[in-house]
Amino acid sequence: MIEFKELSADNLGFAQNVFETSFPIDERPLFDTILHARNKTIFHFNVVYLNGNPVGIFSYWTFDKFAYVEHFAVGEQYRNNGMGQRIMKHFLLHIPQVVLEVEMPTTAMAQRRIEFYKRMGFTTNPYSYSQPSYHNDGNSLPMIIMSLSPLSASTFAEVKQCLYSEVYHAECIAENN
Repeated sequence: MIEFKELSADNLGFAQNVFETSFPIDERPLFDTILHARNKTIFHFNVVYLNGNPVGIFSYWTFDKFAYVEHFAVGEQYRNNGMGQRIMKHFLLHIPQVVLEVEMPTTAMAQRRIEFYKRMGFTTNPYSYSQPSYHNDGNSLPMIIMSLSPLSASTFAEVKQCLYSEVYHAECIAENN
């Protein structure tokens, strides 16, 4: 049985280890930021359990029109056996409108991630997007926004504005498609 449990003293070490080993520093905030400086009414950092054992992490934001999956990772010992699919399917049962960011398909791992999300029903959107820096160094990362159905240009712009202002606290700069 899969369960999502809020971050707590009991699972803190597991969560921090999976978080910091699964995402490069440019693609994640400092863990301390997650513990203290996030709006807990719309931001959720969960440890995912299977039959009482921690197997992964799943952080997401709930907004009026959609949920944004910020970080999702399965512990190394649980990878490549369908665990990620089980976790994502469980999440999608409860929250139907979901968007997420993926790296550009420049590495084999990035390509595998994109294919994983496509198998889960997500589609890539053709609009230009850069993830603002988590560390105020000004270095944004080109990314792709994936969603469960294609986004119109205007809906994409709304999603982007929401992510920039609520998640990254950055100014949304107009970009060409």
